[in-house]
Amino acid sequence: MRYYGILPKRKLWVKIAAIALGVIAAYDAYINGNWFYVPFGIILIIATFSSRTQVISENGVDIEYRLLGHCFHNNWSYDDILAVHKDSLKSAPNIEIHINKGAINRRFIFSPDDADAVFALIQKSKPGIIIKEVNHN
Repeated sequence: MRYYGILPKRKLWVKIAAIALGVIAAYDAYINGNWFYVPFGIILIIATFSSRTQVISENGVDIEYRLLGHCFHNNWSYDDILAVHKDSLKSAPNIEIHINKGAINRRFIFSPDDADAVFALIQKSKPGIIIKEVNHN
């Protein structure tokens, strides 16, 4: 089973502002002959059309990045995961799950039903892992 994290959609005004900023940056660099900064404006425009998906499955944790029809994966197997924390307060009524791999922390937001299923999947895939509640004190 695959569980998909809840991610906020980019607002239209943010997309328009990023495209406008990219066009202005590329145009200004082109007009002033500062060719070094032209790629930054173009990359900003292209990045506006990217998307991200968070997936937790039997294979582990995966973050899929999509850009111009290409899909890039950032996979973590359950062997790589060292700690899992649950935060019921910060994104209430949804539940945040913090998955740690060394010094890197990934935050996933799930509905309460999906979060329970994800915790069961993690316990099944990596027996002995302790899932603790985040302390906000």
